[in-house]
Amino acid sequence: MAAKRSSASASAKGPVVSGLPPGPPPPPPPASYPNKRSTGPFSAPQDTQFIDWAVLNGGGTGHWIRVTVFKCPVGAAKIPIAGPTQTFLPSTFLAHLAVPLTADRRSVYYDVLFEDEDLNMHPSVQLFRKYPTDLIAGTLIPAGSLTQTQT
Repeated sequence: MAAKRSSASASAKGPVVSGLPPGPPPPPPPASYPNKRSTGPFSAPQDTQFIDWAVLNGGGTGHWIRVTVFKCPVGAAKIPIAGPTQTFLPSTFLAHLAVPLTADRRSVYYDVLFEDEDLNMHPSVQLFRKYPTDLIAGTLIPAGSLTQTQT
């Protein structure tokens, strides 16, 4: 069974959630999400090719998540480059998506916004030179480093 997802962008590739158990369809996605957590602005080494976000559902029931990756040019408004992507995540399952970056990264920061229904969702971000074999050491932004936000 494929993961249930919807996206505001017309992306051919959605988040990866594999090994889902058979069962009833998930409830519809919520109209809004009570929890919003952000990585805050971070820079990427020049050889970064992918931002990979991941979310682990550590709770006892399934929940919807919504993730948006932003490019944040210095002196300009941030621009969504992937998402918002919504995915239903069963209990104890992990979803992730590797977002390719463009070549022009001068004076650019990034921000990943995670929105969810339950604080038992544990998001993180890592950077890759080549996905999935060349992780850039020291680039993990773990769940405990994300900041609760209103935007």
